[in-house]
Amino acid sequence: MTDLYLMTNTEAEMITALTSVGIIDDEGFPITGVSLDHIGTFSRVTGYDEDNEAIIVDYPDWHTNLRGNFTDEQLAALELLSVQPVVPYRVWA
Repeated sequence: MTDLYLMTNTEAEMITALTSVGIIDDEGFPITGVSLDHIGTFSRVTGYDEDNEAIIVDYPDWHTNLRGNFTDEQLAALELLSVQPVVPYRVWA
């Protein structure tokens, strides 16, 4: 079982990439044996300033998490989209 954290500029780019490697079907559903979590864009509070105001960092790119057994070809094709977050926004339970 492999966990992948992927990032593209837009949702459309992610859908195209996942469809082209056979991870999702033409309707956007993951193939059998793959769990998919589209996170999208998000913001995170990273601390507080001297006035106790939240310091917010925006992550404007499109983020998707995958879990499954992938072929070597799929892993190679998705390698350029793969990121290793220091603290993932969401993880698999």
